[in-house]
Amino acid sequence: MKKLTKTLLTATLILGLPLGAYAASEAVTTAQPGAMSECAMKDGKHHGGRHDKMERMQKMTPEEIQAHLQKRYDKIEDPVKQAEFIKKLGERAEGMTKHADAMKAFADAHK
Repeated sequence: MKKLTKTLLTATLILGLPLGAYAASEAVTTAQPGAMSECAMKDGKHHGGRHDKMERMQKMTPEEIQAHLQKRYDKIEDPVKQAEFIKKLGERAEGMTKHADAMKAFADAHK
C-alpha cells in the first residue's frame, strides 16, 4: 500500500507541477497591465491594514493623535518598554520632520 501511495503521489507531482507553471504563466501574460486584482481592491479601497491605519492617522487632529499616543503609552506596563516606546517615537518624529522639510524645500524651489 505504501508503494502505491508513493507512486500516485509522484505521478501527481510530475504531472501537476508543469500544469501549474503553465497556468501561472498564462495568467501573467493575459493580465491587463496596470489592472489590480480583486484581492487587492475591495469596494474601490485598498484593504491593507497598514494603509488604512495611515489614512486614519492623517485625518486625525493633533489633539486626537496625542490622545491616541497617550492611550498606547498607558497600555505599556513595563517602564523599560515605555522608555523604548518614547525613544522610538522621537526617532520616527525626527525622520518625519526631515522628510517634511525636504518636501517643503522641493515645493518652494518649484513654485
